[in-house]
Amino acid sequence: MKRTGMALLLASACLSVTAAPYPLGTMTCADMGRFASEAQGWREAGMKREEAFDRLETRSFNDPVEKKNLERVLAMVFGSYGKAWTIESAGNAIRSDCQAGR
Repeated sequence: MKRTGMALLLASACLSVTAAPYPLGTMTCADMGRFASEAQGWREAGMKREEAFDRLETRSFNDPVEKKNLERVLAMVFGSYGKAWTIESAGNAIRSDCQAGR
């Protein structure tokens, strides 16, 4: 049930909800999953949402869509999904949805 809700959230959060490929810039779906796991680790270590977004600002990106995607991941990790996810499940959920084009 949670998986279905997460999929719907990702679909609405993406730049395009058509059948077009997931807009990743130079990132891969595996990269997105690794970042989700990293961010979930931050949450589990007690990092605050604002601090996570500040940390994202220090990264460099090859394409503007990459930052937008990682901001969406942070919003999910530091929102209600992150309460139920583990480090591993966060990465798996984001990677799987990315591969499905959501």
